[in-house]
Amino acid sequence: MINYYYDNTNEFRPYTHQLDANDDTMPPDNALRVAPEFRSGHYPCEKNGKWILIEDHREKTAYNIETQEAIEIDYLGKIKAGFTLLQPFEFCKWNGEKWVLDEEQKKSFIIKLNQSKLANLLSDANNEIEILNDKIELEIATDDDKKQMKKWKLYRIQLKSIDTNKLDIEFPAKP
Repeated sequence: MINYYYDNTNEFRPYTHQLDANDDTMPPDNALRVAPEFRSGHYPCEKNGKWILIEDHREKTAYNIETQEAIEIDYLGKIKAGFTLLQPFEFCKWNGEKWVLDEEQKKSFIIKLNQSKLANLLSDANNEIEILNDKIELEIATDDDKKQMKKWKLYRIQLKSIDTNKLDIEFPAKP
């Protein structure tokens, strides 16, 4: 006979010494004399003098179904309510069973991206026009500078006519 030990959380402790026991003695308070069963994804724990198998997800990553925050599981048992082992992806939401694409979130992101890109392109155009305008006002502009001024102004007008609420925008090329 062998004493199989468990700790104060009732988890089997395989690295604790396993001692042969005398047939005529009782097992220690923290041991059973029945070998625990092992099964993938489970871990043996003592309950009422027997080994039972508890779900074991330790060292796996769980995701909060509201915030998508990742945590490393460090406990035995079922995944806590509000968490899943399914990894979220970009622009998703939890539908009660799995992550699904959130079209509104994706659309909102693309619109903000378009608005930001448009603002940057307009800023670039305004800067170029301002410099070329300075050259013209100071009467040091070349014919090429004047042609560039016209191209940049046309470019700026093209940019101003863009509807950033569309998802498939083709921005015009810079002059």
